[in-house]
Amino acid sequence: PSTVHTMATVSASLVAPAQRIAARRQARPTAARGARTPLRVAAAASIAEIKGTGDLPAVKLTSADGCTATAYLFGGVVTSFTKPDGREVLYVRPDAVFDKSKPISGGLPHCWPQFGPGDIQVHGFARNVDWELTKKTEGSNPSIEMTLLPSDYTKKMWDNDFKVTQTITLGDGKLKATLKVCNTGDEAFTFTGSFHTYFAADIDEVAVTGLKGCKSLDRLKDEAGTVSGALTMSGPVDSCYYDVPSVINLAVGGGNSVAVESQGGWSDAVVWTPWTDMEACYKEFVCVENAACKEPVSVAAGGEWEASTILA
Repeated sequence: PSTVHTMATVSASLVAPAQRIAARRQARPTAARGARTPLRVAAAASIAEIKGTGDLPAVKLTSADGCTATAYLFGGVVTSFTKPDGREVLYVRPDAVFDKSKPISGGLPHCWPQFGPGDIQVHGFARNVDWELTKKTEGSNPSIEMTLLPSDYTKKMWDNDFKVTQTITLGDGKLKATLKVCNTGDEAFTFTGSFHTYFAADIDEVAVTGLKGCKSLDRLKDEAGTVSGALTMSGPVDSCYYDVPSVINLAVGGGNSVAVESQGGWSDAVVWTPWTDMEACYKEFVCVENAACKEPVSVAAGGEWEASTILA
């Protein structure tokens, strides 16, 4: 898209993905999800601080090759990543709210410092608090840094000193999200976590490959196993996969696919579909997550841990 010139243009570009999907579904009930549109003419790369849905502070990045991404400071969550052909990679659920009453449901949210249920709120607090925009790096592949520090709210749940940053870099047809955890306290702490990524997909055409031979845990059945081939969806799935390779491939339907690459400390993966527990939208997305969930990560006092997810 061309560089943003007016707030009206910005507002139009920020319609929540679920709303855009609903409009497309009415117009083309049988159309494949993620259908390609004509190739965009790339504009100058840019970073724009904007008001998103619900007037929440957000940042829109545009790379020189025509990719775009939108990140909200509430939750530090990326809600949109479009490829140069205009295809939306991520998915925001139709029940998502943008009023800070709960985490934004969709996109690329954090589960930190706890994955799943446990001693604190489910999936931790990082997706349910305000992050600060601490750095903007202009260029053909623009990037931003968002930072989370302890507060009275976090201390009541998890009494540790930390600095967490998320760096979002866009370009070359890819989105890279890097999570860095620094222990600023005097004692070691442990955590589990993931990027709980929602992908726009036709659930009937989803296939996850690259996990063959990995040990797994079906959390619905509490049953361990070993992956024998491609994963397809024919019912509810909530499974963890351990010591996974660096690249997982996800077929999303319509001949489209996404490569989900991990770097650094992500050693595990999670695949989730709620199936008919979310009757209104389960056919439109699947979650494939880079994670550190098999064993807690320990960060020594003064130490740090870093992991990246790259979507291509």
